[in-house]
Amino acid sequence: MGNFVTYAEQTLETFDERAFSSVDSLILSWLSYFHYPDETGVRSWDGVPLTELFRAEYFEQLFHGNWDPSGSRQLLSAMAASPRFRDLRLMGYTERRDDEAEKQFAALSFGLPDGSLYVAYRGTDSSFTGWKEDFNMAFQYPVPAQEEAALYLAEAAKHSSGTVRVGGHSKGGNLAVYAAANSEDSVRDRIAAVYSHDGPGFLAEVLESPRFAEISSRIDKTVPQSSIVGMLLEQQENYRIVRSTRFSVLQHDPFSWVVEEGDFSSVDSLTSDAKYVDGVVNSWLGKLSPEERERFVDLLFGLIDTENNENTDQLFEQWQKNLPLALHAAQGLDPETKDWGKETPISSRAWNIFPGNDVYTYFFTNNGSIFGERKDTGAVENRASARLKCRDSPTEATDLLILIVLIVRRF
Repeated sequence: MGNFVTYAEQTLETFDERAFSSVDSLILSWLSYFHYPDETGVRSWDGVPLTELFRAEYFEQLFHGNWDPSGSRQLLSAMAASPRFRDLRLMGYTERRDDEAEKQFAALSFGLPDGSLYVAYRGTDSSFTGWKEDFNMAFQYPVPAQEEAALYLAEAAKHSSGTVRVGGHSKGGNLAVYAAANSEDSVRDRIAAVYSHDGPGFLAEVLESPRFAEISSRIDKTVPQSSIVGMLLEQQENYRIVRSTRFSVLQHDPFSWVVEEGDFSSVDSLTSDAKYVDGVVNSWLGKLSPEERERFVDLLFGLIDTENNENTDQLFEQWQKNLPLALHAAQGLDPETKDWGKETPISSRAWNIFPGNDVYTYFFTNNGSIFGERKDTGAVENRASARLKCRDSPTEATDLLILIVLIVRRF
């Protein structure tokens, strides 16, 4: 049993010998999370061979802030050595963040040996701006990153005359679908596939649009069995469910997606947590007006201490300090807002998750047993003797914050 790293290590056929696959898409999407030094030349549309990037002097910046620096380095090493990937050219790298406009965007293009093009969009980074933009999708269309994605695809297509594939992980998958749907006819006709790897969906009115209908048959969506992110907002794309080695929301981590015999290992159905988000949460969102959704997002981010936390990584790492601050902020909300926040249906899922300790990232209860996820290995262990720190009952809006803080590095 392996993942996309072992796939890159063991799949030696060229793209002429083995067709481009969804696993290949996830690999290239992951490289959009890297931070490429200017001296690499990746920002140029002339591009550079992938093998040129495997230099020790680039590693610190390449993998800075990455979810899994060690795994990412192993992946790049495998690609640089592989006859399948080493002849790829990386080009057109762009990275922009505008705190005032609440925009976080990054993209990267790959030139394949057959002349085709793959456009990869980065998912959410650890900035509060990136996270706020994600939540803005619940009431705003398009968000700035989606508009940027469409402009980027139009530019990228000018630098290749061949087939185009577009994809991304997490928010990047959503951007890929938006960009493809809103591309010019001359570009859209060249698009062979659009890959969304656990990317959130769209508002209902978007899914019903003619532009979406034109590309819907070309969308290849994959979600892990406990998908949370990929089940958010309305869904219309058909999706394949991938087996994961992690628990619950942490399955959003693509290093946990199981690859066997050159393809994702599939399962038949989503877990109860994923079905809960798909049903209850999306139903609740559907009952809110855009103004009410915006109010909820502003309420949520108003509970986060952004003055003493530069990004969501710090928010997570200083969990035990930040949770009491959030609870205190919730207690200070005006009565009208408190009553309105109680309409959120999140608490039943967030309530069984508890802060961790020096060894475990967090604890959770399931069917009366206590489990913990180890910080060092990510393994889930039964901790029947663990003592859980009980919480006073906060507002349901704060329960959502608790859930976000726990999973924030994995989105």
